[in-house]
Amino acid sequence: VMGLIGATKVAAGHSHTCALLATGSVRCWGEGSQGQLGNASNSDSPVPVAVSGITTAVGIAAGQRHSCARLSDGSIRCWGNGNSGQLGNGSSASSNVPVAVTGISTATSLAAGDSYNCTTLASGAAMCWGSNSDGTLGDGTTTTRLLPTAVSGVSNAIDIAGGRQHSCVVLGSGGAQCWGYNQSGALGNGNSTSSLLPVTVTGMSQATQISVGHRHSCARLSSGALQCWGSGFSF
Repeated sequence: VMGLIGATKVAAGHSHTCALLATGSVRCWGEGSQGQLGNASNSDSPVPVAVSGITTAVGIAAGQRHSCARLSDGSIRCWGNGNSGQLGNGSSASSNVPVAVTGISTATSLAAGDSYNCTTLASGAAMCWGSNSDGTLGDGTTTTRLLPTAVSGVSNAIDIAGGRQHSCVVLGSGGAQCWGYNQSGALGNGNSTSSLLPVTVTGMSQATQISVGHRHSCARLSSGALQCWGSGFSF
């Protein structure tokens, strides 16, 4: 990637990519039609451009046409397409510069789905916001949320992941919970029934990190092994 030095993390969205640098700044490149590059422009860029005003980032996430950064003070900034509330600032307007996610000050991990985001907090709670048509926010409804809302029943969360239609969290106990669309078994609870609330991933007890794809999920275990479940096909 041209001119990119000191990258510590990378996040890829639908048609754009962002990198976190050791300096705490963020660079993005690719499609910029919805402002997802965060440089006060809606133009595409074939080379990395600096995200405006981000200097203390410790985590990044990229969704379909939006991006977010977790800052060292525990707050979150998002930019790009906001039509489903995925910027988390109480509005459905898009923004080509970062805006603060309302009410988040103790974020410990960050994930972006297609048109929504989730975070874990220092308290162990999980919060999500944005599109909720498949129950991806885990609050027991299918209501789009313009502001962060608590994932029902989740405590002691240490890592979170968002995909196209479902989300998952790792607990401090090593267990995992998932919620949302489940036709392909992506929730890992032994059936194909979707759930608006978190369900327990069967047999999971050593998870340390989790990742979610289109209709499948994978967890890294403390042993270094990987476990995956759901569909291996896209429909």
